[in-house]
Amino acid sequence: MSQLKPDLENDAIPVDLGETIELEYAGYDKLRVVMQIMGKSFSSVYGESWNEHQCRSMLSLPGTLLMIAASDEQPCGFAISRVIAGEQELLMIAVDPDYQNKGIGLAILKRLISDAEDNGTIAVFLEVRSNNPAQSLYQKLGFEKIGLRPAYYTGHNKEKFDAITYKKSL
Repeated sequence: MSQLKPDLENDAIPVDLGETIELEYAGYDKLRVVMQIMGKSFSSVYGESWNEHQCRSMLSLPGTLLMIAASDEQPCGFAISRVIAGEQELLMIAVDPDYQNKGIGLAILKRLISDAEDNGTIAVFLEVRSNNPAQSLYQKLGFEKIGLRPAYYTGHNKEKFDAITYKKSL
């Protein structure tokens, strides 16, 4: 897996409830952790989660980064992103439901944005389901809506949801 900042040290970031979150870049050795968190974090209704083969394939591509968050050495979240031509795309982010609403997603995103800026990235992009409450977090961090894919996701009873594209210029 390609890593833009091979000299990165782990960061310890204080979050809510007195916990400290460690963030580190990882490789295939953490794929089992990613699959466990993903299995707990994503509803099967929308088909948003990836299988192990999809994750492994993505991590094999140049410019793909995997960041793992841990609380007291217990993995609790991750982000997979990809850097291409000076832009970074957040492909997937998840926080274990047992650790949600404690600032872990915020810590992951802040680190991703900070590292992107340090690497000269000009913008970070992401796409999210229109009924996903994570949008408020993205907007809080300065992401702006720039696009829409109508009826991209299908939910219960074949209900359709748009995919919204966000961009944060750096």
